[in-house]
Amino acid sequence: MTRIGRAGYADRMPASVLAAPVAHGVTGAVLTIVALLWVPAGHARWPAQAPVLPMPDPQQYTIVHVATAQALANACWNLASNRAIVIAPGTYDLASVSFPNGVDGRLTVGRFGAAPITNIVIRGATDDPRDVVVRGAGMLDARVPYGFQLFTARQVTIANLSVSGVFYHGIGIEGPQGARDIHLYNLRVSDAGQQLIKGSGAGADDVLVEYVEAFYTEGAVAHPYASPPNTCYTNGIDITGGHRWTIRDSLIRDIRCQDGSLAGPAILAWQGSMDTVVDRSVILDSSRGVALGLIGPADHLRGMVRNTLVRWDVGASYAVDVPLYTTSPDARLLHNTVLTRGRYGNAVEVRYAGATGVEVHGNLADAAIMPRNGAVPVLGHNVTSAQAAWFVDAATGDLRLTAQATPALSQVARRADAERDFTGHMRRSPPVLTDLGGLERQSDTLFASGFESLPPR
Repeated sequence: MTRIGRAGYADRMPASVLAAPVAHGVTGAVLTIVALLWVPAGHARWPAQAPVLPMPDPQQYTIVHVATAQALANACWNLASNRAIVIAPGTYDLASVSFPNGVDGRLTVGRFGAAPITNIVIRGATDDPRDVVVRGAGMLDARVPYGFQLFTARQVTIANLSVSGVFYHGIGIEGPQGARDIHLYNLRVSDAGQQLIKGSGAGADDVLVEYVEAFYTEGAVAHPYASPPNTCYTNGIDITGGHRWTIRDSLIRDIRCQDGSLAGPAILAWQGSMDTVVDRSVILDSSRGVALGLIGPADHLRGMVRNTLVRWDVGASYAVDVPLYTTSPDARLLHNTVLTRGRYGNAVEVRYAGATGVEVHGNLADAAIMPRNGAVPVLGHNVTSAQAAWFVDAATGDLRLTAQATPALSQVARRADAERDFTGHMRRSPPVLTDLGGLERQSDTLFASGFESLPPR
């Protein structure tokens, strides 16, 4: 299986498009989406800037080309090791398919209870995930419970496509069945009845999520199979028992409930998960941010949240909670920028006495870092009094630091486990001190209008 590294790209990536409007949120407000002026070599940060994924090598894979929903369903059902499915541009309506499993409209990767298959690629034929749309019947229509559900498959890449409008999960990874070593690359996953991306149970390990945009267009629904029934039960990414998940260079946004109740975390790793890494990612306008663990110190072990930018909507009509939260022993929260904008009293919470060895270092926030229920985190060089004037334009989300951000500038020595910032630039070397938060002031990535200024799809 080929995974894409960050080296070997041109020194500068020019913007290919100008500003474009995009519908956003339940109110129908329109944001202006503006490209970065350029991005340094190998340091793409937004999903729209994902490096090109090479086509499967016909010397290594049997390649199956599909152009209809029925052909896609059949190809997934009949997958064997060393096989690649390349999907032509189009919309693939799963509710219209006669499914090989004889039950419902999910795309099965590795049949339930069957012998394992390995070295699988399922990808759109182009590099734009909007060109291939796998569509269900809606968040409350059980005819299409999943987009892709992975059972007895390992070493799987799913790339360059969109999944939307399914009853349970856009992508489900079933650990007890042996699904592991999964690469989710350059995807758009939206509007699932429960979680958008779900790692279920022990064994759903070694998952790399990169250049993925996960979001709701109007918020999650009250779901009949929630607990309790008919309540909102959602997360952007939900990992239950999985080990060694990495989520990087991704955008998780609008993880909220239509009824205004409190949604789950945008990224949640719990129920025995360990070594989760969230790096160089953005979480926008959601009810909650990243949670490593939830209900106790046995919920998660170790893990890191680094160079991640979290921004809450000051005018949100839905319930809002903490951006960064952990119950995980030996977790590290390093160089994150967190703006609650007055919507919640704490930017970071570390909870429970058993959450020992937690480091909270180099973060820049506008709200408190709060130990709870006997937790005693190791706090180092954090600032929790960030002001709007410290950022180029906090109102529009441009979180580059200004000269007025004196308390955040040149404050800490560079750490070996946080050498680069959000853009991928190397932080300044000792004896020169580096800045707090996810973005170095000297970082030369230029924003047209900042944090909400996503390159258009």
